[in-house]
Amino acid sequence: MQCAQTVHMGRLRGILVAGTCVSALIAGNAFAADEVSGANTVAGNGSEGTNIEALIVTAEKNPGAAAAPVKASLDQMQPESIISHRFIEQFTPETGDYTTVVLIAPSLSGISANGGGVGETNKISLRGFTDGQFNVTYDGIFYGDTNDPTHHPASFFPSSTIGAAVVDRGPGAAGDLGQANYGGAIHFFSPTISDAMGVSQKVTYGSFDTIATVTTLQSGSMKAMGGAKALVSFDQRQSQGQLSESGGIAQNGLVKITAPLGERGSVTLFSAVNYTRFYQSDAGPGETFQQMRLFGKNFGLNEDPTSPFYKGYNTQKKHSDFEYIDLRYDFGGGLTTENQGYTYFYSNKTISVNTIAGLPGTIFDKPSFAAPFTTTDIGGFNKANRYRVYGDILRVNKDFDHATVKAGVLVETSATDRHNILYDLTTGVPDLKYASATTPPVKNSSNIKTLEDSSWFQYQLFVDLELRPLKNLTLTPGFKYVNLERKIDAAIENSGVSGFTRGPVAGAYTYDKPLYFFTGNYKINPNWSVYGQYATGFLIPALSFLQVNNPGLNQLAPQESVNYQAGTVYSKGRLTADFDLYRIDISNLQQPDPTGKFYVNGGNARYSGFEGEVAYAFPFGLTLFANGSLNSGKSTTKDQAITNSPKFTDAFGALYDRGPWQGSLTFKQVGGSVAFYNGKTATTTGEGIVLAANQGRQVSGYNTLNASIAYDFGHYKVKFEGVNLNDNRSITSITGPSGASDLYTFQAGRQLQVTVQAKF
Repeated sequence: MQCAQTVHMGRLRGILVAGTCVSALIAGNAFAADEVSGANTVAGNGSEGTNIEALIVTAEKNPGAAAAPVKASLDQMQPESIISHRFIEQFTPETGDYTTVVLIAPSLSGISANGGGVGETNKISLRGFTDGQFNVTYDGIFYGDTNDPTHHPASFFPSSTIGAAVVDRGPGAAGDLGQANYGGAIHFFSPTISDAMGVSQKVTYGSFDTIATVTTLQSGSMKAMGGAKALVSFDQRQSQGQLSESGGIAQNGLVKITAPLGERGSVTLFSAVNYTRFYQSDAGPGETFQQMRLFGKNFGLNEDPTSPFYKGYNTQKKHSDFEYIDLRYDFGGGLTTENQGYTYFYSNKTISVNTIAGLPGTIFDKPSFAAPFTTTDIGGFNKANRYRVYGDILRVNKDFDHATVKAGVLVETSATDRHNILYDLTTGVPDLKYASATTPPVKNSSNIKTLEDSSWFQYQLFVDLELRPLKNLTLTPGFKYVNLERKIDAAIENSGVSGFTRGPVAGAYTYDKPLYFFTGNYKINPNWSVYGQYATGFLIPALSFLQVNNPGLNQLAPQESVNYQAGTVYSKGRLTADFDLYRIDISNLQQPDPTGKFYVNGGNARYSGFEGEVAYAFPFGLTLFANGSLNSGKSTTKDQAITNSPKFTDAFGALYDRGPWQGSLTFKQVGGSVAFYNGKTATTTGEGIVLAANQGRQVSGYNTLNASIAYDFGHYKVKFEGVNLNDNRSITSITGPSGASDLYTFQAGRQLQVTVQAKF
């Protein structure tokens, strides 16, 4: 089962090592970059393709933009929100993760259901595209799960590891790489290494017995090491969480080193390692409406080993790492290269009950089988998911008088193994739920639900041509070709597809797609620009599309998007503002064929809307801001709203930063959406709401009011912050439609925290 992975890994390692060695040899004669942070990824015209420090400096060239929590660039080619380190450091929750950093931006939605900064209850959506339908990058490197490009915010980058962020509401340029530019991209960048030596220690204590510490060491420029600089940080947190017996711990260690190589080169080495352990059922998250009525919105787990809600039966342990080496070289004459070799790893070890839809004190999970396969206690499973990804990105840029050519290639491979083994969690003996129930039973009966290996090998080729026919006009046509071969080799597979016959599955499929881009930016004057974009996007089919009896019958094309966007940016003095309109046509929606034995393309959808941001900075340190969006996501095939697609977002508030004082008051609101559509017959929900056939189940939306105040004493700083001060406990999601067994999640309640920082 490992042969395909071994071949692919050997091929990729050879390419990676060759590319890195060539870059290193070239860099031996290269020049020392002025301020190498590792975040300055050179790519296309999207945010992945911009020196992040240069982008922020350009975007913040006046007081209004510098003080705004989110802002746009006068040079941008698509709708964009830039979030600088200043806002992240001063005004976002200390125990947040990468999702909390970007939620202030328009068209973004998501909220924690537990609080405390541990556990996997945070997900974000962008314009109604859910996690897995847009790219997420870190220092220019796309990453995501290997079954589909979804993410685990608690398992990779806490907010202390984010130096800046850019939300690209569009596919970007051809040089923006990944498997899901279908819905846009969110780019995160690591913290900048300082030229000065320094030490910082933060300690945070707050609601739900949350304790967090962040230790940061800056070496400064070391002359004895040829000007090399290093950053080391350690983030550790623990919390009981607001949901009962649903706490956990998390640790993240980060090391980043930059150094000049000769006079024309630079190297950046980066490594981040994350470990987390928390109590959360894999059958959730959420609770039924009956559970909420009896036990309240804080009901999660308990300490009763006779109950399916026992925390010992619902545990998750996760480990991840993320590394890269970035080598750069300037040949002179406008020719530059960059090579990034990278790898990332994820491991998930979960023990969980099969369902959490009953009540504590009752044994409600008793599968009935013919003797001798009867289970008499709480059924559950032991699940593992482990993958390692290796990749290499080579970029070459050449400047001419009125044009710049940006070209490159990504090569990447992955190897994944998954298993799901059924157990009686009380006795620890195998649960033969998937054994034969015939009499007499088959001898080869098994408690294995899934035993699967999978892999991919992909490459992406791109070229962007940046044309400057006039001083104030930039036009950028681009082309990208994507090719991904995905393989599955499962000794036992248990698909959720209707009509699937449990058993071995082996198959492969290659997805390839040419993509086209054209953007333009025209500066009406130095402070006012207009831009437009036409771009195609795609979404590689998930691994689940091969988890069928006849994967060879799949003739799936990637889901495609065609983006039409236009906007304007104004930034002068103390005022900054930007507005845009968008329309995204979706085709090739993927669905099972009528027999359920394989998948086909069918159906279309459309996303459209309006977005805007504005901020004004007063001379006495006060900044007022507001942003918002009107969003529509609709299936044009079924003439109904797309599920989990909010109708609007808005945010407004005030920031204060003058002298030793900093403070903020921010309000964010997310509009209602359809949680799911009912099936072919009428259903009564857990709340007693009768849903007709095909009727949508509405979620009304939610809002949060946050505030912070800090005083800097010089070497010490104290910060008080409150999250969800109005203690809003709105429903944020419903999984259905099964009536009384539907699971509801609620917005985490009020959280208060105090942070003390020492810095030298």
